[in-house]
Amino acid sequence: MTAHDIPDTAEVREKMAAGQVEGMTALGLTPTIEVWEDGYRAAGTADSTFEWWYFDCQFDDGSTLVVTFSNKPHTDPSGPLTPTVLIIRQLADGTRLHLEPHFDATEFSAAADRCDVRIGPNTVTGDLDRYEIHIEADGITADVTIDRAAPSWRPGAGISYFDAARTHFLAWVVPVPYGTVSATIAQNGTTASLTGSAYHDHNWGNQLMGSFLDHWYWGRAHVGDYTVVYVRMTTKGLFGFGEINIPTFYLATADRIITDDLLPLRLTTSADVDGPGHQTYPTRMEWTWSSERGTITMTATNPTLIESLDMRTPRHGLSKALHAGEHPTYYDFNADLELDIALDDLTDHVTGRTLYEKMMFR
Repeated sequence: MTAHDIPDTAEVREKMAAGQVEGMTALGLTPTIEVWEDGYRAAGTADSTFEWWYFDCQFDDGSTLVVTFSNKPHTDPSGPLTPTVLIIRQLADGTRLHLEPHFDATEFSAAADRCDVRIGPNTVTGDLDRYEIHIEADGITADVTIDRAAPSWRPGAGISYFDAARTHFLAWVVPVPYGTVSATIAQNGTTASLTGSAYHDHNWGNQLMGSFLDHWYWGRAHVGDYTVVYVRMTTKGLFGFGEINIPTFYLATADRIITDDLLPLRLTTSADVDGPGHQTYPTRMEWTWSSERGTITMTATNPTLIESLDMRTPRHGLSKALHAGEHPTYYDFNADLELDIALDDLTDHVTGRTLYEKMMFR
């Protein structure tokens, strides 16, 4: 089945704008991101809501660090609190450490008025401008400081509903689209002091994502003077209209958002290859954005597969038989990126690298 893009028409824009105003009002939001938005949003509904705080760092020595604080798996939003800290450390030579320690619910706490999360000995605190992370796990200890260097952002109200009653949702805010990072990491008896760049976003929702999403592409980059965040979610059939592509786009410099108009964003993929886990992925992605202001194009090529995760959940009985042909898989990539900006008030061409992912729920 072919997925449909949301039409970029005046009528659609009017409806979406009204929906965003309604959503912001209902959630107590203003156009400016506030510190409390990075607090524990599921504090009052933790019995039915998953939530995570995600951080990734690219260091100047070629190594990377990903840390995710989660109150429970997104595959079980109605399950009990099962706090985890995902830690992925990859060195420049390809050596990799992947840890996901689980903790008792009593070892989890999170503030609702700011980012202040504790899971066992692991902590993160932040106020949009600066974040301090401490992790301790088998074979690694790290202290990380991130300073924001691009405007905090969410797309409108930052929430997508996937049922007519507007009860099933996935929400998102990006406190640090781009930042600078310094870290001290002790691993295998060696301590390194590192600097580089970082990203932080925050997600929560109350429905099994695979029940309404077919797949998504998400990516972020900092190239030249520009920070880019780009997304396309493809639904499984929203409100009886079939599969729909839902785009999201952010382009900014250090002190201003150039655009976060999502409707003009389109994605074309090509040159698919087989990947691990019975899935494929494209080796070329062409993102295009076009409006009365001009055009923006991004081309991602030569992807290197960093991570491949089997996302299947245990099933039993009839459910196991019904889902036997599904192979939900997560792929994470580093790729070359070419960014062309041809707007009425800005023209530029820059190249660099982008981190992006493809998440498949089927």
